[in-house]
Amino acid sequence: MTDSVTPPTAGGSPSSLDNGRRGKMPVWLVRTIIGAIAIAVLVIVYLIASVTVPLMWANSIRGQIGGQLGNSIPLGMFYGFVFTFLPVLIAWQAHRRAFNKWVRLSLVALGLMLLIPNLLTLGVLYGSTQSAADARSIWANSANWFGTWSQVFMVVGVVCAVALIVLGRMWLRRSKKLREVKAAEKIVRKDQQERERASRQEAKTAARAGHTKPAPTPELPGTTPVKTTKPREGKAGTPAP
Repeated sequence: MTDSVTPPTAGGSPSSLDNGRRGKMPVWLVRTIIGAIAIAVLVIVYLIASVTVPLMWANSIRGQIGGQLGNSIPLGMFYGFVFTFLPVLIAWQAHRRAFNKWVRLSLVALGLMLLIPNLLTLGVLYGSTQSAADARSIWANSANWFGTWSQVFMVVGVVCAVALIVLGRMWLRRSKKLREVKAAEKIVRKDQQERERASRQEAKTAARAGHTKPAPTPELPGTTPVKTTKPREGKAGTPAP
């Protein structure tokens, strides 16, 4: 008796393929695990930042003011205006279809990064943690007007950015219409010049045709040409008999 031998397949035995498929996790499970890890990391970072960042920002502003309360007003105006005006303008550029997806995402990310100083200020002013309360007490003693003027010029920065965007779009539309009108006028002017040139050419052709001599009339066959004779004059200028 001869034992039947199953030839090995090119991709391995069926049992090994089934084991490989069973050992591989589904895609939805991998994405769920990655999302849960990312959320956990964000929560941990937020908890650490809520304790440390408000005090760091408050001490940084106090150091920039340098112990002079009058400096808190222009410093608050600067941070409030610049770090809302620029982020809005930069993030607005992401709506352009000429840019690809990654350029748009980069513009939005850059706008959010530039918004961080004002987000830190708002976190200190309206935060409910103990570190935010400590940061507000630091500003109450060394930078009393910083928070107020920062909030005022945050609104001013947003209004100015939106006004600039609206005016810029109006100017672009007006420029486009002017270019279209100039192009149409150029086409009409060119057409008129072509017509004037054609009319001048026709006038020259007609003038040349008017100066040419008329062609002699052809003689019919079998006829003799008629000769005209002048009458003879006498010596005294009278016609001879």
